[in-house]
Amino acid sequence: RIPSCRWGVDIGDLHALLDRLDELGMPDEANAHEVVDQVICQDTFATAYPWALQRTGQGKKATHFVSHTWEESVVEFCGALEALDLTDPVFWICFLALPQTWPRDALGRLLATPFQSPFFVALKDCQEVVVVRNSRANVYDRLWCTFELLAAVSQQMDVVVAGEMPVDFSTGRGTGSTAACTDPLDRELITGAILGATQEDSALEALVNRAMYRVAHAPAGARVHISRARGPFWRTAD
Repeated sequence: RIPSCRWGVDIGDLHALLDRLDELGMPDEANAHEVVDQVICQDTFATAYPWALQRTGQGKKATHFVSHTWEESVVEFCGALEALDLTDPVFWICFLALPQTWPRDALGRLLATPFQSPFFVALKDCQEVVVVRNSRANVYDRLWCTFELLAAVSQQMDVVVAGEMPVDFSTGRGTGSTAACTDPLDRELITGAILGATQEDSALEALVNRAMYRVAHAPAGARVHISRARGPFWRTAD
């Protein structure tokens, strides 16, 4: 059994993915949803493996956990990662690391406890978290991204900022802890995990807003450290 921290891909693997998109005639504008449906699932259907493991065999130890929204162009996404000044990075990217052909209920069981999910286990073992912004959507319109940001804070990890935010982004209602989630069950699980691990809702909102502001306004390539306000904001989750 290959641990989730080894479900990583490097720059060469990302180039191979882009070559595959070209081979299949996928437009440069194709987002992660479209790439998963039309490429990843097609290429991994026979094995039911994650794309990352199918490509690398025994896997590659991830050095950087990548937080992103699936709405961005995959070409833009890969370009933003390659533009970072990192030494031999290996990225943990959810749409490449998770088995996308599994039935929804089986994948749901894999993610059912956010603090024990492959996301959190892999993130804890990485050196840094990379937040990939994009020109289409605010990453913190996605609840999983809020969880990943708070997980980075809980582990006192730096956040490396990649890509550019959309011009008209906001940090009001509908972002952060009130962000959308495609699956209602995921929303219930993530919200419960976030609120269950924090001391009070007001502290959570203050941290989310501060973190979103700093990540949104930092230049691409910057490292952002988001400290916990006034004492142990985050309770240790077993």
